[in-house]
Amino acid sequence: MKYVLSCALLFMGTVSSYGTQLDIPFSANLEESCTIELQSDGLLVRDGLDVLDSAAAGGRAGVATIYTTGPGFQTSLDTPEAFLSAPVGTGGVTFTTTYSSTGATTTPKVAGSTTTPLEVGASSVSVDLRAVANNAIFQKGEYKAFVTVTCE
Repeated sequence: MKYVLSCALLFMGTVSSYGTQLDIPFSANLEESCTIELQSDGLLVRDGLDVLDSAAAGGRAGVATIYTTGPGFQTSLDTPEAFLSAPVGTGGVTFTTTYSSTGATTTPKVAGSTTTPLEVGASSVSVDLRAVANNAIFQKGEYKAFVTVTCE
């Protein structure tokens, strides 16, 4: 009996604790996507009495970055039909837009309605807006318009 008890104590003293492990799985199932991020607002300046233009001296193009994760996407602009806000008495206005891009997709300045295929990656898009008053002048006050950049 003494021998059995000694063996039991001997085994208990030599038992090691072993760690355990578990593998945690990670997976992803990604879809191709296209996202647009605003980098900077545009600035319209007077270019004569009847023209506001972001491409005129002192103006500034609006800039957005388009990120694509797969082929088959394209971009273009939706030109505004009217100012979002303008001084009272502002008459009809004709808008035109142009854009160019650098980065994954390089495009020279083109009309806003032109559709441009996008390469995979980040493309910086520089957007200009021109507003021409129809038989009027632009009066003193604040003018706001939005140009919509599309990616589809």
